[in-house]
Amino acid sequence: MIEGGYKGKYFSVLGDSISTFEGFTEPDYAVFYTFGQKLVSGVLSYPDTWWGRVINALGGKLLVNNSFSGSTVTWNPSYEIQSYACSDERTSSLDKGGVLPDVIMVFMGINDWGMGRPPVNTCAGEDLTVFSDAYSEMLEKLKNNYSDAEIWCFTLPISRFSAKADFVYPYEHGGIHIAKYCDVIRDCAKRSGCKLIDLFANAEPYDTIDGAHPNKDGMVAIADGVLKSL
Repeated sequence: MIEGGYKGKYFSVLGDSISTFEGFTEPDYAVFYTFGQKLVSGVLSYPDTWWGRVINALGGKLLVNNSFSGSTVTWNPSYEIQSYACSDERTSSLDKGGVLPDVIMVFMGINDWGMGRPPVNTCAGEDLTVFSDAYSEMLEKLKNNYSDAEIWCFTLPISRFSAKADFVYPYEHGGIHIAKYCDVIRDCAKRSGCKLIDLFANAEPYDTIDGAHPNKDGMVAIADGVLKSL
């Protein structure tokens, strides 16, 4: 589907805090971009978000923003609710009012990397605490639930912090390089027949308010990276 083919199409987002926005994110989900963070970041309205910019640029419509601040792809037994993206709840909550998404944008994995979840499974059998297994499970459920939707898998972009001169991007957490998670996403997207949005390769480092969460300029950089990948 070429870019012009997205006009009028319904887009849903499956994401973490970077994709949350008060008033658009599912009401029971944890939200990062509430009133105070909107003012600090300059991300004040729908068109200021990365997903709002992408959807508007393609002439589409937002259907559901299923983003949960702090959430991972991987399962965690200590979670009180199914906030992890491989859960039945999150992989089945991207439609609304009988309308199904035409495109599902999956921007997940930064928290898995930050929490040091193993990127690949080195043992026999499926283990949903491992990123590769959980990401595959998530895509399988999305494809089963929304068989006609085009699924976009985002690799993880690099951030910067212009307000802090001594900020150095931490390419590794727990001794694991972010590129390993991007490799998993690329592999899962290829095996599942999903579209790869390679932000790690195609997006400029996005500016933030704290090293992780985009300000308005950072949202622009992420959106530009998405459109470049298309």
